[in-house]
Amino acid sequence: MMLKPKHFLNLLLIFMCYQCASLSGVDTEVESKKYMIENLNVESVKKEGGKGASVVIASLMDSLQQNILLSYNDFENQGTTDSLSIKERNELTKEIYNQYIDSLKQTLLNEGTVNIKPNEAFLIDYLQPKQVLDTIFLANLYVETATRGVPVTFQYLVNKNDEIFFEFENQTSRTIQEIQIIEGAESRFNHVNLKKKEPIKGSFLIQSDNTLTVKVEKSGFFKSVIRMKIRKLPKAKSIIAKVINDTLIETQTIVEMVSDTVFTKMNEKKYILSPRLDITNSNQIDFPIEINNMENLIGWGYWIGLGKKDILKYQSLLEEDESSEPLISFIKSELNIIRKRTFLPNSKNSNVKFKFQKLVSDIPSLNTTKNYGYFTCDSTIRNPKAKIYLSNISKLYDYDINLMLVAVNLEYSQLEVEKEFFIEVPRIKLSIVQ
Repeated sequence: MMLKPKHFLNLLLIFMCYQCASLSGVDTEVESKKYMIENLNVESVKKEGGKGASVVIASLMDSLQQNILLSYNDFENQGTTDSLSIKERNELTKEIYNQYIDSLKQTLLNEGTVNIKPNEAFLIDYLQPKQVLDTIFLANLYVETATRGVPVTFQYLVNKNDEIFFEFENQTSRTIQEIQIIEGAESRFNHVNLKKKEPIKGSFLIQSDNTLTVKVEKSGFFKSVIRMKIRKLPKAKSIIAKVINDTLIETQTIVEMVSDTVFTKMNEKKYILSPRLDITNSNQIDFPIEINNMENLIGWGYWIGLGKKDILKYQSLLEEDESSEPLISFIKSELNIIRKRTFLPNSKNSNVKFKFQKLVSDIPSLNTTKNYGYFTCDSTIRNPKAKIYLSNISKLYDYDINLMLVAVNLEYSQLEVEKEFFIEVPRIKLSIVQ
């Protein structure tokens, strides 16, 4: 029977739970001292690691899931999983699990540092560098000195915390005036008047990466021979652990309330002003500007034409751009929604007396004039907004009057968006030191 990927991952999860059932991170101050972790807050570790080994498994699964599926698919494509026994599948699962630890170890060795989760503190034991330290001979030789105080010098490169062992023995009867060992510019050992067959030995710890200089000085006209042994024992690499706050970028899907600005053209109003001599119709008219049944109203605009000529000009603007009402374009330009500035026809008629009376405290926009404009209002609904008074003083001619009205409001809706958040999570920073 073929083992499906999801079943394979379940098997891996069960195996890891079995392997790590007793591992849940650092639970006590004693354990934190065991691992020598600086700045460790055990409570914060418990908070993150309180779910025990399952959390460890989850973190391992997160980082390995893709590689596991790829590895499994390779086996499946080759038909390997069909022939695997339960034991072989367990061994395969164990191998994949070990890849995680190996990848951490390799990163630590290559880069000198790696971050792990607090509940993975038990991995410190597995990540400790395994090494066999050998004593390195820097010198093991018989050296013939110079004469008349001319020093013979030897230089070696050493590293911090290297332990240096030295031995000197004069092989002749002539006294060697001075033997000196210098680390960088600091003298670490000095001996004068080394007599025949007199052995001296000692050791010291290198303080920093430096050059080690051995200087042998003999005065007089005759040379001497000195046996010199210089050995170094490198300090074993070890891991220091320190809790740090690591900043991660997390993408979350959240529901935001978004608003859209909606421009609604109200019913166009048309009137005819009769001449003064027309006794059947009035030559005067007045009417209010009202915005009704409009939620979240933020503004309103109007344009009034006082004759056919101006009304035709307005209609020509509409013909130039059929996709937008001229009054709406003007309002958008006033709100800086569009860059193109839009101006409407100024309507003037010497035979028509026109009065616009604003009845509310709504604020006019910068380019508002007498016969058109835009007003910003608050959320309080007040009607009427304004009142218009018109009077025809001509005795013979009537005039067409057109009123355009646009309401501006906000419509709210919920939208799912993905946003990135910076979050701080505790991490144990492991660093290799010598």
